[in-house]
Amino acid sequence: MDSVDVRANSRPGRGCPAAYGYTPRAIARDAEVHAEVLYVIGGLYGNLQALHEIERMAALEEVAATLVFNGDFHWFDADVAWCAAVERGVLRHHALRGNVETEAAADDDANGCGCAYPENVPDADVERSNRILLHLRTTVRAADESMPGLRARLAALPMHLVAAVGDARIGIVHGDAWSLAGWRFGHEALHGADDAALRRAFEQSAVDIFASSHTCLPALRLFDTAAGERVVINNGAAGMPNFAGDRTGLITRIATTPVPASLARSRRYGTEVADVYIDALAVAFDTAAWDAQFAQVWPAGSPAAVSYGRRIIDGPQFSIDDALGRTGRAGCATAA
Repeated sequence: MDSVDVRANSRPGRGCPAAYGYTPRAIARDAEVHAEVLYVIGGLYGNLQALHEIERMAALEEVAATLVFNGDFHWFDADVAWCAAVERGVLRHHALRGNVETEAAADDDANGCGCAYPENVPDADVERSNRILLHLRTTVRAADESMPGLRARLAALPMHLVAAVGDARIGIVHGDAWSLAGWRFGHEALHGADDAALRRAFEQSAVDIFASSHTCLPALRLFDTAAGERVVINNGAAGMPNFAGDRTGLITRIATTPVPASLARSRRYGTEVADVYIDALAVAFDTAAWDAQFAQVWPAGSPAAVSYGRRIIDGPQFSIDDALGRTGRAGCATAA
């Protein structure tokens, strides 16, 4: 039987609503997107400077890159003009909804931020995330007046998408193969995972690669299956630092060609599977402009500043070795 990752815990921010669930078999369908170079951009979190840098990076590719925002492109942009600018930027490309877009467009407070935080995340962090979501929801409602249909559009975005890059099939999700807010593609779960369950997910979905985000920390793992090597790659956050002492965001590049020389300095790690290149690329956005925009809406003492301020400046206590499962260290679970 297919497993659907829906948590019974109903506390706001902790539970995983039944509507978030699906099975890997739902992804076993024809590709909606075909590309030679694919960027998967999870966790932009309203960072316009990162969005502009990603588009600049895409322009350096030797063939046109296709951009897919796989959820949580809104979050810190709890200002009407800022929110509308993020929405216009994302509208130029493909997009999925994450828990942020789902709950920002909703009316029910029962789900909180919809993060489905595991129990190792302190209650205070969960409560602050719920408050950030409520602020953003108010903003989205106001922005809907200047961009009619914004809330309806966010609610109607798909939870997953299938892309074809060369002959490789990619299941693009926000959370994992079972849920919009699933944590099984987080680095801690992924590197200590039940290999049999993940192999079944690949078999049932008929994909070679899963690309996700949600857990806000990156991860990459290869799996040997009867059909050949398969990969899960989680880009962590495009709009926030992912490694200690490194303020860059991170995106996933999947392509039929290697990272071009013009972007070689951005490559952090990668692998090759199903005749495609899979790489994590750093997004070196304008940090000064970002810091100023963030502080204007989220001053010291605000929920976002308390939960994310140190990470935004210093990065999380996390390394590339952690992302690749070389350390066996459980990182701090953070997500939007």
